[in-house]
Amino acid sequence: MEKLIITAAVTGALTTRQHNPHLPHTPEEIARAAVDSWKAGAAVVHLHARDPLSGQPLQKADLFAKIIRIIRSECDIIINTSTGGGPGIPLADRIGIIPELSADPEVRPEMASLNCGSLNVGMLNRKKREFILNDVQMNPWASMLHFADTLKQHGVTPELEIYDTAMINNALVLQSLDALSEPLHFQFVLGVLGGLQATVENLVFLKNSIPGGATWSLIAAGLNIYMLGPSAIALGGHVRTGLEDGVHIEKGVLAQSSAQMVAKIARISGEMGREVATPQEAREILSL
Repeated sequence: MEKLIITAAVTGALTTRQHNPHLPHTPEEIARAAVDSWKAGAAVVHLHARDPLSGQPLQKADLFAKIIRIIRSECDIIINTSTGGGPGIPLADRIGIIPELSADPEVRPEMASLNCGSLNVGMLNRKKREFILNDVQMNPWASMLHFADTLKQHGVTPELEIYDTAMINNALVLQSLDALSEPLHFQFVLGVLGGLQATVENLVFLKNSIPGGATWSLIAAGLNIYMLGPSAIALGGHVRTGLEDGVHIEKGVLAQSSAQMVAKIARISGEMGREVATPQEAREILSL
């Protein structure tokens, strides 16, 4: 079995410092979180940018460029930028960072997320019966095609975000339109309110639904990653963790950093007998 690729998602768009006070906001903090995650075993870092003062998610190429320059001055981790952005960010801004960053080889990302369908995004306070987040992330067909074409034009490998089973077929439609090139890399996102939930049965179904020769990785929201991650490791997939996806290292205990979460996945994988990939090994596995 090939080595395990661990992706660190160090800040995201929805997690706040009210959830975990260690969440990075500034370019320097986000870059440090990425480098520390690399030291802990991550081969890929998935990046969002934040307003340095407010922590509000921003899809601004200059912020991404500053983060990427710092990271690349210290390590060779694979850079994966978000084109999902965050709530309220226009479609044009979400994909607009790719041409801007790609104009400078020093900050061009090797990968970027590509959401393969629209999603009812929610965060629920069950006791109060209130939705803390009540939004729809819109990814219409024409926009998905434009995003895929833009990534292909600039030589950025798409990471195909799959929140529900229909999104696999959506990706294959984009491939049929010559917007995606093989080998495809899928990321299964389980446990988000509005998408498929984090069960072994759902994971196996998704894994068996993608084309042969494709690679895949798992996100499982919250502590689910430590329960479902071992299944992904055993099935030959890869794993993402970090403060974007959850804020605890164990039940009732806040994580000190994304690096701590990466180190836990690396330890679990090592104990299962599967080695962790370096960034260069990950590039070979993903055909970057």
